[in-house]
Amino acid sequence: MHTYLTSLLLVSGLAFGTATASAERLWTIGQNDNQATGFALAPNQYKDFLAHDFGYEDRYFLVGYSEASKDFPYVIPGPSDGWGGTGGTSGWRTHETTILFGINQKPTTGTWKLVIDVLDNAVELPPLLKVTVNDKSWKFQLPAGKNAKSIEGDLSGTQEHRIEIPIDNACMQEGGNEIRLSVLEGSWILFDQVYLDSPEGVRLQKPQKAFVRRVTAAPYEIEQNGQHFQPLLVDVEELDKQPNLSVELDGKSIFSQRLDTARYVFEAPMPAVMTAKESRYRVRIDGKIVEEGTILREPQRLQTYADYVDTRIGTGHSRWMIAPGPWMPFSMVKLSPDNQNAGWQAGYQPTFENIGCFSHIHEWTLGGLGLMPTNGKLVIQEGDEMDPDSGYRSRIRKQTEQAGIG
Repeated sequence: MHTYLTSLLLVSGLAFGTATASAERLWTIGQNDNQATGFALAPNQYKDFLAHDFGYEDRYFLVGYSEASKDFPYVIPGPSDGWGGTGGTSGWRTHETTILFGINQKPTTGTWKLVIDVLDNAVELPPLLKVTVNDKSWKFQLPAGKNAKSIEGDLSGTQEHRIEIPIDNACMQEGGNEIRLSVLEGSWILFDQVYLDSPEGVRLQKPQKAFVRRVTAAPYEIEQNGQHFQPLLVDVEELDKQPNLSVELDGKSIFSQRLDTARYVFEAPMPAVMTAKESRYRVRIDGKIVEEGTILREPQRLQTYADYVDTRIGTGHSRWMIAPGPWMPFSMVKLSPDNQNAGWQAGYQPTFENIGCFSHIHEWTLGGLGLMPTNGKLVIQEGDEMDPDSGYRSRIRKQTEQAGIG
């Protein structure tokens, strides 16, 4: 038998307010049946999570295209779950589930509401859930679950939690939108249902051959054949039959490319401007308009090839020898942050939101002497990566993190 709990702000801080009376259900994943049926791997195949390539950054559920029974797992492991590919020697990592959806026209006013119906979660090491909607994030520390075997399909005695997040209209985007669910600390979480309420009149896009995630003006310029251009960045997922993508700016074609089977961020070249200028763009897939809008073009700095490098790639589980910081002079000193616990394949895991220390060597299975500036009461233990407050670790705002060369 189930017991149910709706967690409201005044009770537990897990939910915030209510939607407006004019709200409409925009999309739903799963059913409100207090079971995990309908989701991939349900009710008990959690150990096959990695075998089905779930949890990685390039895996997604696209509303109106994907199927929950194939593309949305009933569970997300936490960093402490060995079946999620982590351990004391292999290093700890986080997993995420990404939801993509597109809207044809964004309303001028109104409030959105995202609801995550948690069927149950780990009894020991309950999860710290991070929810990101486009560029805004929330974190929720769930209480201990009621049945450690619910992940195996035994739902007796489980206690459900309903997380409600009101989203300001300014956070949503006309065109593509992204929601990411990830467990930063602790153990697993099970889903009953996830849905989004929108202001009245919002309509979903119906993806077919490709899905445009986002269109933005690049904060830089590039040089081609002696001319400067400010790229229009088109982030697109190919879905079927490798269609042709084309981009227009103020009625003129500026880019055309046949898509291959993957995700791409194309640089459609907009002529550089000396002063700010607003322009209209259109994105077509096989000639059909899939997104259009206005873009602000402004003078920007010139981009070099080195500026494209993200030094965080490959740093997690790297046995300490791949580090994001500068290596100089001539790689003699490699000052970089570390945030994984000591282990054979540890290093700097970019999804962790804390830093343990900065060390100077970073060679084969060796970080070096760690240094960390602190204040307040003297603490001499670094602390655990899954419990940042247990030592002198420092939390970090990932939104402002940069990891360029040098």
